[in-house]
Amino acid sequence: MEDHELGRLPDNKVIILGTGAQGESNAFLMRVVSNEHRTISLKRGDTVIFSSSVIPGNERTIQGLKDMIVRQGARVIHYEMMDVHAGGHAKQEDLKLMMRLLKPEYFMPIEANHYMLQAHADLAEQVGIQKNKIFVADNGQIVEFHKATSGEISGKLTKDKVLTDYVMVDGLGVGDVSNIVLRDRRVMAEDGMIVVIATIDAKTGDTIGNPDIISRGFIYMKENKELIQKTRMKVKKIVKDHNPRTPADDDYVKNKIRNDVGQFLFSQTKRRPMVLPVVIKV
Repeated sequence: MEDHELGRLPDNKVIILGTGAQGESNAFLMRVVSNEHRTISLKRGDTVIFSSSVIPGNERTIQGLKDMIVRQGARVIHYEMMDVHAGGHAKQEDLKLMMRLLKPEYFMPIEANHYMLQAHADLAEQVGIQKNKIFVADNGQIVEFHKATSGEISGKLTKDKVLTDYVMVDGLGVGDVSNIVLRDRRVMAEDGMIVVIATIDAKTGDTIGNPDIISRGFIYMKENKELIQKTRMKVKKIVKDHNPRTPADDDYVKNKIRNDVGQFLFSQTKRRPMVLPVVIKV
């Protein structure tokens, strides 16, 4: 039956099997709930059965989907209410049947942790696949197959690997964001950042005027004038603590400001903002 023919049947005679129980944005169920499906919509009295369990990480999305369904008058039934769970993974007898039907010469289980891959490999051995032709590979591990002039194919699991790290997509860039950049973003997201600008006399090494402080995502400066003033004094003291005959190196002063100001702010606020020191010599 085509979906446009559903109107010919009474509602209590219609069951629709659809995808999207994990809250996927483009799946059937989400499009129905969002009134974006061309023929099917929810109404009061309908029942939606979630036959899958919640994949960890999808809890919020699925709960939002359930809320939208109920708001439209439908009823929700899920695996915690009654035994409606239908697993999406084959059991071992099903796996054995597939191997007996396909009769593969080589077998390589995929898409699981190593424990489950090995369990699948053991099943393959039980149905008669040769042990030396069963490959339990790690992510990135290279499997080689060669075809001889006689037409015979031989395969082996090598110890060589290809790079299988995560590839980060950032705006228009793909794979150009390093771990250091992500770490910095995490720090700024959690504790904010503070910029310390110190103008130093190149001859004497002393600060000129008060250091400038810029806070983003750390504290609201107008409400924390005392802390800002203490930070300024801390910076002046850091710059002043040197031998006047040998003005300190710029990098040394920056590192000193970064470390000491960071520790000072943590002692005062129990937060660790990213400290960005700027040293200007005039």
